Amino acid sequence: MNTKEASDIVGGLTTTSKMPCPSISIPSSACITGKILVDIEGSACEGCYTLEGFYNMPDGIRARDRRLSKLYDPRWIEAMITLIKSRRAYKKGKDWFRWHDSGDVQGIIHLSNIMEVARLTPNCDHWIPTRENAFLKAYVESGKIIPKNMYVRVSALMRDGKPPKKFVDKLNKYDNVEGFIGTSTIHHKKEAIGSGCIAYNQDGECRDCRTCWTTEENISYPFHTKRKALL
Repeated sequence: MNTKEASDIVGGLTTTSKMPCPSISIPSSACITGKILVDIEGSACEGCYTLEGFYNMPDGIRARDRRLSKLYDPRWIEAMITLIKSRRAYKKGKDWFRWHDSGDVQGIIHLSNIMEVARLTPNCDHWIPTRENAFLKAYVESGKIIPKNMYVRVSALMRDGKPPKKFVDKLNKYDNVEGFIGTSTIHHKKEAIGSGCIAYNQDGECRDCRTCWTTEENISYPFHTKRKALL
């Protein structure tokens, strides 16, 4: 499979101004938990950045809808692997990938496919934030592997909320969690918990920072009523 075929199957990857690597986005309207939280005052999803700005451009909307429609193509795993392995950084031996700058896990099959992509791209460190705790719990308890190059961050549901540490600590005790399951929060009226995202202090860019992929500390992002596409 060549990269053109792979891109057509996946629906293309996403490039954001913050990230040092590609991502993949699907519609935030498809978020199972997020579409409930977005209407709850004080939630982490209230004022979601994907519901405003350039995320609402027609081309972007069509692209995310296209990616959503292709998630269960039987060639999807191979196509994602092809796109990641085609990158120069991967060929040099160290690359990064961020899952879902928009959207979230759609179910156990989707999560399993993501983990398989990570397992088969060992030169790439993968980071996936999620609020779909039930899918993650079911996946881990089924005995399926979270590969050593996968960094899952379970996101708190409310702004200034505590990290869901008890939940992730329980999952990290399973032997099939070879990677790491951590947490993230959004701070608003309180101080950041753990490691605060430094991108907001350097023109909204990760640059050389890879903390989201590496630290076992909680990552905390500042909340803005009209946030840029940073999280």
